[in-house]
Amino acid sequence: MAIFSFNEDDIEDLIEKKDLKGLVKALNYKSDNFIRYKAAEALGQIGTGSQVDALIKALNDEDDSVREMVIYALGEIGDKKAVMPLIANYEDEDDEIRAMTIYSLGEIGGRDALEFMRFAINEENENLRIRAVEALGKISNPNSVDELISALDDEKDDVKLSAITALGEIANGKAIKPLIETFDDEKWNMRRLCLQTLGRIDECTIEPFINALNDEDWHVRDKAVEIIGKYADEEGIKYLNQIINDPDDDVKGRASNILKEWEMKETSPIKKPVHKKKSPQHRLEEVIDKIGKDEAVDILIEYLNDDNPEIRHRSAEVLGEIGDERAVIPLINAMKDEKHSVQWRAKEALRKIGSPAVLPLIETMNDANPDIRRRAVCALGDIGDERAISPLIENLNDKDAIVRLKTAISLSKFGEKAINPLTKALKNENFEVREKAALALGEIGNPIALKPLEDSLADENPYVRNGAANAIKLIKKHL
Repeated sequence: MAIFSFNEDDIEDLIEKKDLKGLVKALNYKSDNFIRYKAAEALGQIGTGSQVDALIKALNDEDDSVREMVIYALGEIGDKKAVMPLIANYEDEDDEIRAMTIYSLGEIGGRDALEFMRFAINEENENLRIRAVEALGKISNPNSVDELISALDDEKDDVKLSAITALGEIANGKAIKPLIETFDDEKWNMRRLCLQTLGRIDECTIEPFINALNDEDWHVRDKAVEIIGKYADEEGIKYLNQIINDPDDDVKGRASNILKEWEMKETSPIKKPVHKKKSPQHRLEEVIDKIGKDEAVDILIEYLNDDNPEIRHRSAEVLGEIGDERAVIPLINAMKDEKHSVQWRAKEALRKIGSPAVLPLIETMNDANPDIRRRAVCALGDIGDERAISPLIENLNDKDAIVRLKTAISLSKFGEKAINPLTKALKNENFEVREKAALALGEIGNPIALKPLEDSLADENPYVRNGAANAIKLIKKHL
């Protein structure tokens, strides 16, 4: 390989060898925007603090897509040295790049990033406000609670939903009253999310959940039952006995299961061991050994909400091994866990469960939190069920740049099955759909896509033309 000449195969070799110095050289390769893009992407995956200076310099790259990937890479590496350069970079006129800047600052965190979010949360652009709210949730500093409470009054529902989720990440008692006030919203998904967040705040009493048992929407009542079940005390059980005749089967079924578990705890081996000298994970293994994996599904689902992250992690893992479809919704909820290890394990468990998880995961692509949407599209790509192809193609116009990228990658995993719908997507009225469809076709690598991709070289949008050109290069390299 010549020192100043690169192609995509060279980048793959550098990644395989973990040649970080070589990737930095490729990051400065002026002859090909795509090579610089792939180098930045690779540094985000395997880079360390030693490459941060080179990435900071690349924030001035002439190509928008390269700059966006550089910003993402800096967020993935997480070195606080990048915070001030990223804040300075926020002056970029491209809203997508500004949104990615907010995302990466949220990933890095720290005092300066927190102060910046207090500014960004008041942006005129709705997507930028959403990003800032999500970043405050990731930073999880109690000092940002006031800003997030203010965001509950935002005129846009997606901003409010993101603020409710972020307040759940911080779980500060100061948010209880504003969240209860927000519960009066006419939209059921807003009320349901308020309950979920209140359930994460230790200082919250059981009263809001008891009141929610009378909500007009079954989704809200179902969430109230779930949270009351976590209290598992006599007061909560008393109210669940009153809702056992709920008109909705899901609500009735959840209440019935909780009541049965309550009755079993005093006599069943499912009862949690409490030997103080044993680790939480050891106690979980004892339960599984005693009653068997297949019989443990209900208690493992309960353990997904345990206070100990090791218990939650192991529970998700075992549920994936069992493959029982009853675990699908609880595992989707576990993808929202505060611990990345639990999030990842829940996604892997859903992949192992496979087909029964597909429709709920498709629905999850509408979640207000882009991190959840990313995990949903990744899981759908790993499962490979054809029912997900059309919804994933529709998802190529997601307002989050990383979700769009992950969606394209997931579609490429379907191989030839996705070629026809992706080819049709090259004609979509949304240029972002056309661009990412081209990317997916390039990753699939089948020459049957060359003709429609060549037609896209005349697309009116430069991003689509660039995406088509890069896809054609990828395909031709494998001919």
